[in-house]
Amino acid sequence: MIQKMKKLTFLVYHKEYQDFLHRLQDLGVMHIESGALSDDKSAAVEADMAELRRVEALLKQVKELPKANDVAPADASEDYVSVLEKAFARKAELAAREKELAAQIEQLTPWGEFDPEKVRQQLDEAGCKMSFYTASTKAYAKTIATEYPVVAINDIKGLTYFVAVTRDEELEIPATAVTLPEAALSDLQKEYDQVLAEQTANLTELQQLAAAHSKDLTAYQQELEGRMSFDHVCATTETVADDHLMVLHGWVPADQQEAIQTAFATDSAWFEITDPQPDDDIPVCLKNNRFFSLFEMITELYMLPKYNELDLTPFFAPFYVLFFGLCLGDSGYGLFITLGVLAAKFFIKDMSKSMKAAMNLLLTMGISAFLCGLLSGAFFGFNLYELNVPLFDKIGNVIALDNSQMFNLSLILGFIQIIFGMCLKAYNRTIQFGFPYALSTIGWMMIILSLAASMFLPEYAAIAKWFTIVGFVFALGYNSPDRYKKNPATGLLINVGAGLWDAYNTATGMLGDMLSYVRLFALGLSGGILATVFDSLATGLAPDNAILGPIVMVLIFVIGHALNMFMNVLGAFVHPMRLTFVEFFKNAGYEGGGTAYNPFRK
Repeated sequence: MIQKMKKLTFLVYHKEYQDFLHRLQDLGVMHIESGALSDDKSAAVEADMAELRRVEALLKQVKELPKANDVAPADASEDYVSVLEKAFARKAELAAREKELAAQIEQLTPWGEFDPEKVRQQLDEAGCKMSFYTASTKAYAKTIATEYPVVAINDIKGLTYFVAVTRDEELEIPATAVTLPEAALSDLQKEYDQVLAEQTANLTELQQLAAAHSKDLTAYQQELEGRMSFDHVCATTETVADDHLMVLHGWVPADQQEAIQTAFATDSAWFEITDPQPDDDIPVCLKNNRFFSLFEMITELYMLPKYNELDLTPFFAPFYVLFFGLCLGDSGYGLFITLGVLAAKFFIKDMSKSMKAAMNLLLTMGISAFLCGLLSGAFFGFNLYELNVPLFDKIGNVIALDNSQMFNLSLILGFIQIIFGMCLKAYNRTIQFGFPYALSTIGWMMIILSLAASMFLPEYAAIAKWFTIVGFVFALGYNSPDRYKKNPATGLLINVGAGLWDAYNTATGMLGDMLSYVRLFALGLSGGILATVFDSLATGLAPDNAILGPIVMVLIFVIGHALNMFMNVLGAFVHPMRLTFVEFFKNAGYEGGGTAYNPFRK
């Protein structure tokens, strides 16, 4: 559900404004309507943003450091941000130099140990110069060695490294010229070892600094976020009376109204709490129970509802859980997910709030997959109802469904969700605009349900016929009640014409929407077939060996089912989401586009 909001307006004397904002920020319940940021007031906000990015970059680097439990924290430093930045800058320099030296050593190793400066000096005294080349060993032996003044230095993997010694003549040797580093191999290796030692010392220093200041850095980040929010509010506040009075507009949840009144009852600031108006941009705060709140993240992936809309989260949540289980369709996979999440919740004690919510959602999905898998009896590709176990036989006799029944179940669930969505659309339009605006949707519901009753319950066909007629009256006559305000006769003709066009769209759209739910059956079936294939491969490819056979069988089984589970779990999340966002939201008349409630707080 969407939490009720109240509009809040403050009028504060400019000299008391910053103290007032600090108290408002401590209270942390008001969503502030901030205005445009002028150029002359943006400096403080931009400075806060730059500093926040600086700290966030450092925090990211600190988190990427290797863990070291035996490192003693460094001495506390007031300028720890700059110290950390310098240490990380040095880390980047050393990494770049280490990479450069490694490339030079690799390039120089085939040529062996020599002093380039000494060799060059001796060649200059003799009036000679030396060039370095590489060529294939075959080409070198066939032509180069016999036709040019060259000396082979090394021969590695079919490639010959050689030098050519000349005086003034220019040789065009059919080989690849090489430019070597201006350093001896031993000197490069010595510098490389020194860089490695400095990297070790630098890493120890960083780990010590992280142990001493990681919490300070996190606290500073939070402080900057609060400061940036504070400065932005200061810079965008409306002023009146020659900038002597500050006017602040915002929103507060209705259940927090009393907290505002208590906090500022004796304050010099004037405030007013009013009800929202239809044209207000009212922030949306979802408030559901513990189960339905797990699915709010899915609603936010699409978009928040408008303030005057229904929050569809509680209405699609049960369908989503059921659809996930049908798409995964394997009790073994569901049991694995359930036990994995329970183990993670047991061993990981410091989960964030969002991580806990995600884990609880995944746990719910795992339980659903386990229960829905019992409909087909699939358990890691095996059929539980073919094992001749009395318990499984009893369960199978009650709930087991074949492929034809699973196909029909998918269509029935789709029909139910679509009709349920249309019911919500009728209710939503009633609370938004009035009952006449819901009559068209009610009419289409009556038509669809009457046709379904005529097909599957022929004894009620006569009654269904009258419901169909009434449904067409509502659907065609109340397509848009606004058209009757100007001219009733013209409005009726336009409504009937628009209704006939809607009839075509509804018929084709309903058919397409229904067929979309077949994916619930198809995904479960394809995942089950793949699981069976991996079981067959595990038993069929295992060698006839008492030791090697079980190892190969287990490896194929584990790797195959891991891949299948990954693909199926991904599909089981995405496709029910698609059915929710496209088919259900469309038939429920969901518009969305609400602004998230974001209170001004530390």
